Amino acid sequence: LSLGKHANLTLVVEETHGSFSGSIDGQPLGRLDIIARNGIVHSVEQMQRPDSLVFSPQKVLVGLNATAFVRLFKDAGLGDYIDGTRPDRKLTILAPTNHAMDEAFGYDLDDGDDVVLSAKERVQRSPRDRQREWALYHIIEGQYSIEDLAQTPLVRTRLAGEWTDGRPQVVKAQVDQAHRALGSHVSFNGADNILLEPEVIGNTTIYLLSSPMSTPPRLVNALIQNLDLSLFVAAMGASNTVDEIQSEAGVTVLAPVVNAFASLGLVWSYLSLPGDLDARADLSRLIKAHVLTRPVYSDEIPMHTDSSADMLVVKALNGNKVGLYRTPRGMFAFVDQSEQPPFMRRSARSSTSSRLASVLDSSSLKISEPDMLLQTGVAHVLESGLILPLNVEITSAKLLRGMRAHIFADLLERFNLTYVLEDPRGEARTARSSDGDDENDDPHTVAGYSLLVPSDKSWRENPAYRELMRRDHEDISADDSDNPWRNATTSDISHYLGRLVRLHVIPVIDSSPREASEGKRLPTKQLALADRTTYPTLLDDVTLRAHEFATDRFSLQLEGAPFYQTPGGVPFVSVATVVRSGIARSGAVFELDSLLRLPPVSSSGPGGWKRVAWNAAVWLTGIGMGSGLLGVSGYWVRQWWTRADYQSL
Repeated sequence: LSLGKHANLTLVVEETHGSFSGSIDGQPLGRLDIIARNGIVHSVEQMQRPDSLVFSPQKVLVGLNATAFVRLFKDAGLGDYIDGTRPDRKLTILAPTNHAMDEAFGYDLDDGDDVVLSAKERVQRSPRDRQREWALYHIIEGQYSIEDLAQTPLVRTRLAGEWTDGRPQVVKAQVDQAHRALGSHVSFNGADNILLEPEVIGNTTIYLLSSPMSTPPRLVNALIQNLDLSLFVAAMGASNTVDEIQSEAGVTVLAPVVNAFASLGLVWSYLSLPGDLDARADLSRLIKAHVLTRPVYSDEIPMHTDSSADMLVVKALNGNKVGLYRTPRGMFAFVDQSEQPPFMRRSARSSTSSRLASVLDSSSLKISEPDMLLQTGVAHVLESGLILPLNVEITSAKLLRGMRAHIFADLLERFNLTYVLEDPRGEARTARSSDGDDENDDPHTVAGYSLLVPSDKSWRENPAYRELMRRDHEDISADDSDNPWRNATTSDISHYLGRLVRLHVIPVIDSSPREASEGKRLPTKQLALADRTTYPTLLDDVTLRAHEFATDRFSLQLEGAPFYQTPGGVPFVSVATVVRSGIARSGAVFELDSLLRLPPVSSSGPGGWKRVAWNAAVWLTGIGMGSGLLGVSGYWVRQWWTRADYQSL
């Protein structure tokens, strides 16, 4: 057969048992002998494509109704990616349809970020620059089938700039095998592919998207979409670190959730103090400790196995180091601030499993939501907890400022007890010991002090404190005539309040050598209250007992004080509930809902064997006095009975 004047076709007709079949150039025929007015038609099952007809990615995109996408590529100077001039380059193209692009921006690529903050300078982007960035974000380096995307969901695009420190931006692919028959079995950053199978043209694979993908947003714009991260965003604003972090090129942000900040208790009350320069500086260090200086995506985090305990260690903006690793339980961030982290100190005798066990401890924070794409890198959401770096020096004095406990702080200064706000393991403790100010404490065992701090309102309700303040300010007109301390001496009032303050201070005993704990924070477990545990106080021989009446809810009361001092008397109750708490470097601060009461005089004698001897002496004295009284009474009765036999003269 002749096909015009340029080509010939070979028709082969076969007869089998009275039926005819045929082929043209090897392609089988379908229906035969369809008679038309001007000839005969034979249908062909597969279209014959002449060798002179060559398809390029651009032609396929036009055929897929993605002409707006093609036009944008050419306008942005990226036509060589789709015109087939470089067939050796392997690419995957994500092309939205015309309708999708018109609906999304009509067609306007302005994302509202006219100015991109880089690490060194501000770069003004023209509309053509924005078009080029958007187009490059829809080109993936390498060819990816659906099976490949299921194994490698994070794919690198051709978009890379100075705001990512030269590293390519990433697209997240999600493959859903359950809905594969519906044509939406794979999506890219939430944009569904509407083809049952991608189009493959040589070394280029094309997916047709139901909506275009926007380039990754800036840090704050990405974080505010998750309400659990709202407090982290607010903390960045309060510490004046938003601009600095958003302008940092190529970062990984470990974002804590709201509960992580709330769990800090009084520490967060201090860090969020408005107008406090120390609090703002500490908050800035805390925020920067969560920003790593290079982007690390989840597929770059090494796996812990029985044969390998590798960990990716990255430095943060604050200077601290964070180790990233994964196990079958998930991905984790290990926090360490030492010059040589424990995961890098390897003993020749230790096995890999023991090293792994030493890493998986309370210092590891689990990543619950990885790979939140950012314009400058990536963010990972921490499931719970946050990084409190060593250069954020949380002291008991700062926690008192956080809970606004001004009266308790003034009383500590008034009674020369400010040493409880210091670290006893430091030089201040050594100097104080030489002066003899801590004669009641063992400098080798006291590692710090925990404070039980009632609110200022509770102190103002205490009659002795009110009377002392009245005398300090010479307020003779104060209407407090029924105050039981009105006629007491100032010395008696000061003695009472001094004992009351000491009742609210708990020495923290540390059995480890001072050299081993010098310069380190005391473990949280050592400072936390425990149910039915007795704690000493600075008041001689008076102890407190903690009771956990609900989960992580504690009350404190005097140990060993009788409920009734006398039969039928007024009950004696000295108990307070812990409202909030915070962990400082060398102790804890517990906010109480009320003041503890001093033990009665009868129960404030010596303790231990001295208490036994004291009780024995009291009993012996009582028995002696009772026996003497009984003897005197018996003698008087005998005299009266004897005289009854006499008669008066």
